[in-house]
Amino acid sequence: MLEARNCAPYQFSSGEENENENLPARVGADALKDWCSRILTCVGMNRDDAEVMAYILVETDLMGVDTHGVLKFPMYVSRAQKGGDNPKAKLQIVRETPTTALCDGQGGYGQVMGWRAMELAIQKARETGVGFVSVANSNTLTACRIYSRLATEHGCIGICITNGTPQMPPPGGMERLLGTSPWSFGVPGKTFPVVFDMACTVVGWTKLAMMAMRGENTIPGDWAVTAEGRYTTDVMEAMNGLMLPFGGHKGYALSCMAELLTGVLSGGRVADKLGYYGNHDQNTGISHLLGAIKIDSFMPLEQFKERVERYVSRLKNCQKAEGAGEIFVPGERSFLTAQKRSAEGIPLHPSLARNLLAVGEELGILFPAV
Repeated sequence: MLEARNCAPYQFSSGEENENENLPARVGADALKDWCSRILTCVGMNRDDAEVMAYILVETDLMGVDTHGVLKFPMYVSRAQKGGDNPKAKLQIVRETPTTALCDGQGGYGQVMGWRAMELAIQKARETGVGFVSVANSNTLTACRIYSRLATEHGCIGICITNGTPQMPPPGGMERLLGTSPWSFGVPGKTFPVVFDMACTVVGWTKLAMMAMRGENTIPGDWAVTAEGRYTTDVMEAMNGLMLPFGGHKGYALSCMAELLTGVLSGGRVADKLGYYGNHDQNTGISHLLGAIKIDSFMPLEQFKERVERYVSRLKNCQKAEGAGEIFVPGERSFLTAQKRSAEGIPLHPSLARNLLAVGEELGILFPAV
């Protein structure tokens, strides 16, 4: 029998706004970044790292990846207060070559460790053409696309892979031994970077967390099984059960490779030795692999971007099936969503707004008014 997980951190509050409440429906990105940064300094993070983490969370929301932005910000604050995340951690280089580095995340926030590791990978790529940085003893870095996108902003192809709290069994198994194990690749483009980011499960586990937070109790029947191995449509049974891989053995194989390239390669924790992020007093021991490949080691950057543009244009102008809508390429919808939300503000579900207001009240830094 699988051990039941403490899912209380994800059962935040009722999803509907009460008559007597005056909850913000949207918030500006700059105001939200500033507020998050100030909160993080209150729990022990230095200003530079706080600004990096705030930027990552809010940019993720701007792109429409609401499962990985400020959704769990109250949890990040609580984990700093209870010792699960070390807000003062620095990325420590343990072993280094001109093209590689092995680093210790010192139990810090994965967002900061991932960002600093990608900065180091980019620096190495500038000097040698390629840079790869392996990080152990970290925590969740949320959306991998942020880090691969960072590399594209510096003329590089970006790669980000991470393991995480185990949620998935190997085929035929009944133990949590693999995580959602996201992969991301980013390529510079003329208009927007082409960025691919995916979990190896049918959906990411945080999708279930967001649904639980919003009071949404039903999921499709092919997402997860219960602790007893029965297919379920109940979100809380799924959170306490086993996530299923996308594409059957293909998702399993990709998750297995992610674990080998992160936890095994870094010398970190693997499989069921990884911690559960919902236990706020425990470090998870997550590992990451960040890579950057300098494009002008192969051809001039602008020539490459032009070729990307022509390829993207060919895809988008493909002859369409009857009734088909616009064709998008990876990263395009995130780019368009970020433009829209930058202008209109980031939408806040009532339960999320309530939780963020509570954090601000607790620490004496009121949530920004709309």
